[in-house]
Amino acid sequence: MTRNSLLTKGIGGIGAALLVLNGLIGAGIFALPAKMAAELGAFSPYIFLIFGALMLTIVWCFGQLAVFYQETGGPVIYARKGFGNAAAFQTGFVYYLARATAIAANMHVLLLYAGYLWPEINAGMGKSLAIIALTSLLIFVNIVGLKAAMRSLDTISVLKLLPFVALIGVGYWQLDFSTASPVVTPTLDTISAGALITLYAFIGFETVVVTSGETNSPKKTIPKALMLTVSGIALFYFCVQWLYWHTLGAATPDSAPLIALANIIFGETGALIMTLTAVVSVAGNLLANMISTSRLTYSMARQSLIPNTLGKHWLGKVHNEFATPYISVLVLGVFAGVMALSGSFVWLAISSVLARLVVYAVCVVVLMKAQHQLTYTPNIVKRAVPFIALAVCIWSISQSATNAWLFLVGELVIGAALYWLFTRNAKD
Repeated sequence: MTRNSLLTKGIGGIGAALLVLNGLIGAGIFALPAKMAAELGAFSPYIFLIFGALMLTIVWCFGQLAVFYQETGGPVIYARKGFGNAAAFQTGFVYYLARATAIAANMHVLLLYAGYLWPEINAGMGKSLAIIALTSLLIFVNIVGLKAAMRSLDTISVLKLLPFVALIGVGYWQLDFSTASPVVTPTLDTISAGALITLYAFIGFETVVVTSGETNSPKKTIPKALMLTVSGIALFYFCVQWLYWHTLGAATPDSAPLIALANIIFGETGALIMTLTAVVSVAGNLLANMISTSRLTYSMARQSLIPNTLGKHWLGKVHNEFATPYISVLVLGVFAGVMALSGSFVWLAISSVLARLVVYAVCVVVLMKAQHQLTYTPNIVKRAVPFIALAVCIWSISQSATNAWLFLVGELVIGAALYWLFTRNAKD
């Protein structure tokens, strides 16, 4: 095969872990502690451990799917193997919209936090120019090479984690543990509401499976990166929430919760550093999302789910020098940038989380089918975990609002029409 059809393997074990980390830790952590404290009080830190463990069942399923299928594309590959081309196209279509929407939304979140320091970039023409500059930078870094993008992700990850380490370390050192309030178990309804927020905090882990084809030894690297990183992040969420509750309690802060926490522990300088950390954290999420989401259209093109003229001749092309799917990167960047400029992402955001949960459920069912087709019988634990994961998915999906379902059905109708048009043209 020519370079024009091949991506190079440039993601190692640490890179895979950082993709998971940045896929999960973005803007949410800066707003989450106050919501959790208000919902669950002293019990709020423990919900991350309990429902983080349930989320790990879904994470484990994705790790196993990465063992079965190592091609670039993640959920698109899995849906095609399990249910055929039509299901693969629909999965790729709604998942792509959800991920592109997240990029557009997080551009606004990044500028919101940056606006605390530079108000002029968060209003009017300044905001539009900032979105264009940010979009251009994301496109450039992703086109010039996977290694360059991963090096940028390495740096961003260090810059975002160090302030959190300092916050947790100094915060715990300052606390008087003898005055810790007792933990009271909330009612089941209250736990359910908090659980949904918790599960949403873990959405985004699947970033790493989309880049399987560019990962060294994906059978070993991806399952390990998924399980260790998500487990570590669950513990990280627990530590942050515990510190927040025992420092601020259920009080509603004037600024973002973690910025308010840093202000108490370190003073104004700490609040400034945490604001910068929020900007860096969202930037890491944007970069990880761009790396993986651009591979979705590339994968769909390589599988002929998108017809030749638009597919292999354009979206499936790989840059001769940089070995990146440069047209897919460009299309994603422009699409997300236009959504961010126009504000149209708000409509798609309504169904974004639901779409991802449905994709999770589809992938779990694909794993069940793959296990059933094995020549040997997996042990009882490996057979049981997908059923638990599917139950978690179904429960989460059932909590979605009616308007989210309506938007998702609308997307599926559009996806079905596009698939019919593409297959009709391919036959002609």
